[in-house]
Amino acid sequence: MSNHITESKVSNVLDWAYEKAVNGLPGTDSAEELAESYLKRNSSVEDSIDSLIRWQNAKGVTSGFLTGLGGLITLPVAIPANVASVMYVQIRMIAAIAHMRGYDLKDDQVKTFVFVSLTGQGAADILKLAKSLLRNTIRYPF
Repeated sequence: MSNHITESKVSNVLDWAYEKAVNGLPGTDSAEELAESYLKRNSSVEDSIDSLIRWQNAKGVTSGFLTGLGGLITLPVAIPANVASVMYVQIRMIAAIAHMRGYDLKDDQVKTFVFVSLTGQGAADILKLAKSLLRNTIRYPF
């Protein structure tokens, strides 16, 4: 088995994490259930989103700390496990926010935007470049 990171492997991990975020893992809420629980506890969608983000960030920090406790010996196992768990937590958080805003998590376009939002500013820069290239292509087709 190859240890090289490939586009296919990344795609598989993203798809796995999204599927688990939307449908839930045993013992955890799905993104929709998580969103609904925050909406019930807060007075507005904005307050719910802010509360969710604060709590999920705290979970991410704790996860990173706990996976680092084993030291150098456990790194080959701890790092991939930490990456997968953080990716799952982040995707579930983004999907929960999308649900709070009224988006259908089963829609492929929503799934794509959830993945794009993982890249942060990099995605915004790519979209700006694509828009610029598209505009120039339409203006000057040849």
